[in-house]
This record gives sequence, C-alpha cells and structure tokens, in this order.
Amino acid sequence: MRSAVLLIALSLLMTAPALAQGEVIAERVAAEVSDSVVSINSNAVAYGEVLGFGGYEFGRQIRLTTSYITGFVYTKNGYIITDSQDIENATLLTVRLNDGKELDAQVVGVDTEYGVGVVKVDSKELLKPVKIIKSHYDPLTNTYPYDQGDPVLAIGNSGGFGGTVTSGVISAIRNFRNRNGILLPSVIQTDAVVNGGNEGCPLFDNQGEVIAMHDRRGGGGGMQNTTFFTPIWLITRVADELIGCFEQNKSLTDCQVWHPWLGIKPFAGSLSPLDGQLREVGDDLKMYMDIPDQYWDTGVLLDMVWQESPAREYGLLDHDMLLDVEVRNKDERDIVPYRMLKQIQELELMVTTASRGDVFVFGVLRNYNYFKVEVVVGQHPGSFATQAEPGAIQGFITEYF
Repeated sequence: MRSAVLLIALSLLMTAPALAQGEVIAERVAAEVSDSVVSINSNAVAYGEVLGFGGYEFGRQIRLTTSYITGFVYTKNGYIITDSQDIENATLLTVRLNDGKELDAQVVGVDTEYGVGVVKVDSKELLKPVKIIKSHYDPLTNTYPYDQGDPVLAIGNSGGFGGTVTSGVISAIRNFRNRNGILLPSVIQTDAVVNGGNEGCPLFDNQGEVIAMHDRRGGGGGMQNTTFFTPIWLITRVADELIGCFEQNKSLTDCQVWHPWLGIKPFAGSLSPLDGQLREVGDDLKMYMDIPDQYWDTGVLLDMVWQESPAREYGLLDHDMLLDVEVRNKDERDIVPYRMLKQIQELELMVTTASRGDVFVFGVLRNYNYFKVEVVVGQHPGSFATQAEPGAIQGFITEYF
C-alpha cells in the first residue's frame, strides 16, 4: 500500500512541472495573439411564411437574425479571415476588437467549398495581423510542420463571448473530408474545446503561429471534444485569391478561386446501378481485364469520366485502369515522383493539392494495352456538394474529383 502511495506521489511530482509549463505557454501565447483575434456579429434578414387570409396576401414575416462567429486579422490594413457560412448572406457585419472597439465590415468574398470568408474593416489605426506558420504540407515527403501531441490553443467568440481561450493537443493529423466532402491532407484533429461561435477561429501552436482554422466539430456524445481544423496553407491560398479578386474589382464569376479537378469517378466505392451496392475491384474483374502480374495489387479503375472535363479532354475514358502516376508542374519539375497507384484517396489528395498548370502523367491500361496519358488539371466547373433534387439527375458530386 505504501509503495503504491509513493508511486502516485512521485508521478504527481513529475507531471506537475510539465503541467505548469504548459499553462505558462498557453498564457504567454494567449497574451501575445489576443489582439489579432476578433469577434464578428453577422446580421441577416430571414423571411418567414407569407401572411394571408381568404386568398389575400398581407405580407411576409421578416426578422433579423444574428450569428456570432470568429475571425483573425490577416493584414494590417484590415483584411480579416473567417468562416464563410455566416457571412455569405449578411446584411450587416460588426467586428469587435479585443479592446472592445467595434467596426463595420464589408464582405470581401466567400468560398463555400473550402469554408473560407474574408471581410474588411476600415480602421484609423493599423491592426495587428496573426503570424502564419511558414512551413507547409510537403506532398513529396508527406510531412507536416506540426506533430501529434503538440500543444495548441484556440481563441474564439464562443457562444458570443469573445476572447474565449481553450487549449489542448493535436490528437491526430489525418486525411479528412471537410463539410463539403473535399478530401484534404494534414487536417488537424484536436481535443481543444470548441463551441458555437468559434466558427472561423484560428488554432495556434506554442510559438503563437496560426497553423489551422476551425472547420467543424465532431458529433455529440463521446465526440464532444473532437474538433477538426483546416490547415492554414489552404486557408491563406483561398483568402489571397478572394482578396485579389476584390482589389481588382472582379466578381467571383470572372475571378474564380482555384478548385483543382480532373473529372474522374473511380469504380471501387461507387454504387452499382443494378443493385445499389458498393462496388469493388475483385480478383475476378482483374482476371477479366488481364491485369499484368506486376500491377495485380495496384491501380485505380475508372467507372466514369465526366464528359466535359480535363480527363476526357486529354484522352481518359470510362473503364480505363490507371496503374501509375507522376505529377509535374508547368516548369516540368516533379511535384509527385513516379509511383504505382495503390489507393483511390492517394490520387484524390494529389488532385486536391494540385496547382494551376500541373500535369498528371498516367500509365493507363485499356483493352490490354499499356500507354501514357498526360492530363493538365483544370478548374472544377460547379460545386463539390450534391446539387440534385429528388428525382433529378445528379450534378457534380464528391464521387468525381
């Protein structure tokens, strides 16, 4: 009994300095970055049911709704990054700084696919921008500028209470689909508590650098302390494009945010039109296609290629088997060196992280013949979300990438 008590006491003595150090780091980072995080009140007009009696319409119910969200200062001259969801249809935006000062804001642009919004305020004084982590995800080495277990800090407008600080650790770094179904690499999962109002809140590392922005919380029950953050390299890339369009006085129809796309739909994981079941590429199918031995455990079989897509334009067809790939940029430098294709998600992530002008060089098996096809990645023509009414033909959905 005595030995057990001694072990517990020793454990507490050993962990106490680490806990104290973590608290000091959180306190230091919060003090350093708090002036760069803002609270945003987004007001929008909501229209209710049409009022009427006896066939006569008297009007429509109208009310003003207010959403509380978070943003962080991106530039000294007033550009602020936030979540797109609650500002897209806003009629009045108010930004509250850490010192309590309130400023009117205008919407610069929104990208609903990645959930990024940018607003701008006019301030007599220069604002304090956040520090952005300089290292990015490296697709060549599949490395990240942070590690599992690293301490992190979130500051947000939790429940309308601005400047709320929570801390935790990076629980995992994983490939994860955002709320629109786009597969992203290096998404951060953390146990830092995040509530409503934290939409758009930044995630800081122990150096006070932003490494990610809030995307969505986990489910209820045992998932309450599971929150996902989109990596900042993607957030800033989208924000820079939105700001560029705004400063050039271009609408988003004339100045599109880059959404890379090939327009292919893999066979494995798609629904069979005959029985509605998920399909897979089994040994029988591989034998029927006469797959060479060296490619038996590799390859991505295409179910369909979108009619007006880069993949179709450059020569890929339905039921092609993609066996290997390399990706080069427009300067002919390797982005992804030659490799056998093992998984569908592997290829999807290559597309997600592609830049304008990148060329995918595929090794293709078609009608027992092997040959190369080069496809220049293109701009997605629609929305990644499902755009289908009941009984209608489905448009661009997440099965295609």
